[in-house]
Amino acid sequence: MGTKLGPRATVLFKSGSGQGKGAKSVYVYMLRSVAEKLGFTIVPDAQVTRKPAKGSKGKETKVSVRGSVGAKHIKVPLGGTRQNANAGAKGGNAGTKTKYVSVPVPASANISDIKAFLSKASKKPESFVSPNGRTYSLATAKK
Repeated sequence: MGTKLGPRATVLFKSGSGQGKGAKSVYVYMLRSVAEKLGFTIVPDAQVTRKPAKGSKGKETKVSVRGSVGAKHIKVPLGGTRQNANAGAKGGNAGTKTKYVSVPVPASANISDIKAFLSKASKKPESFVSPNGRTYSLATAKK
């Protein structure tokens, strides 16, 4: 557990606009290298508003987002299968492995939320592996 993975970045998972009064934007805290490889927009100073306690006379405060509680991870293939298609002329695709990167998602995220999040990336992956191990394709997400 002594390995250092590198700097982190905050990325907008789901925008809070248009989801009723008091809707909050949801952010994920991931490795900066993963965010850059997939082409996500990094939010330099992400903040959420917190309401005051019921009995207090305080005002709403803005709090910086640093990490998430109970986050799950999905696996996203890097580069897709097109990159590995011509790896070996004789043996076909036998010796190649697809590299995956781990992308955190909020614990409350469902499959459609994850598909919408991954469609915001500039380098859109073709599929992803959900936290329960099932692979979902992003090609059918266009409606």
